[in-house]
Amino acid sequence: MVLGNGLILPIPFFHFLESSHLFPVFRLAFIAFFNIISDLLQLFVTCFYLSASIMADRYVITGDRMNRLAVIFGWIFINAWYMECLVQIVMAANRFCIITLKQYHIFTFKFTMWLFVILISITTFSAVCTQYLFPCCVFISDHTIMSFMFVNPDNSYSYSNLMLVSYDIFCTSTSTLCYISVFFSIRNSYKEVSHVRSNQNNKANKDIKYLLQFVFISVFYIFTWVLFEILPHIVPAGQVEWFSVVPVLVTLNCSSNSVIYLCVNREVQKSIQFAWSRSKVSISKVSTNATNAQSSAAVDN
Repeated sequence: MVLGNGLILPIPFFHFLESSHLFPVFRLAFIAFFNIISDLLQLFVTCFYLSASIMADRYVITGDRMNRLAVIFGWIFINAWYMECLVQIVMAANRFCIITLKQYHIFTFKFTMWLFVILISITTFSAVCTQYLFPCCVFISDHTIMSFMFVNPDNSYSYSNLMLVSYDIFCTSTSTLCYISVFFSIRNSYKEVSHVRSNQNNKANKDIKYLLQFVFISVFYIFTWVLFEILPHIVPAGQVEWFSVVPVLVTLNCSSNSVIYLCVNREVQKSIQFAWSRSKVSISKVSTNATNAQSSAAVDN
């Protein structure tokens, strides 16, 4: 089974996905699945730990600012953030290969599986370095500032923040270059086929819509990490409420994927509608069979 974005699924695995609720996501792209997983992990820490601690005005669950569990929650979030950084690059590279280079068979299912095995290993090791190996500093969620922070009591050089910024800058610059190239490729293709064939014209319009979806998702990501870095330098002392903008943007960033796919992407909408209509037909058949069975039993009696 060859997907529209160039991914190839073996038939048995395709049947498994078709029977599961995750099928619309896999049909759009296997890459988006990992992006949503990283979003869910970030939302878990933001909504169920940080938000609960803010409302309770204490460190819920962990009981202490630098408790071992608090460091683990920080590891979960930063690991998911690193994964999202790399997934942004993979998404942009996928569009670049398919639209600009016209290489439809690079992102096969097998290649994508091995790629994400490597990416998971990289992000896991990076998160371990951030939380446990670097001399400074540990990433945590702190309700006293209603946001996330690197704990740096001695005002030391933060190697952890350096790694985070490196991820963010590399991801943003690489994705931007890929999307710019894709945009010009679509633009040139649109000019070439605008007076030739309508089906090619429709394909160019569809590529533009997909590109805008990915770019729109990236905008929330960029605003989130930029504000996280600059707010500590511009917020006046004692006005910690400004830091709450960061978790709000994290929530928007993590929600943007699902919202855009459900509200804008027609493939996902069609898949969901098909699954919904098929479930209704199944229920109707079961109800009909039950009614027929009761009628037969009544006749026999």
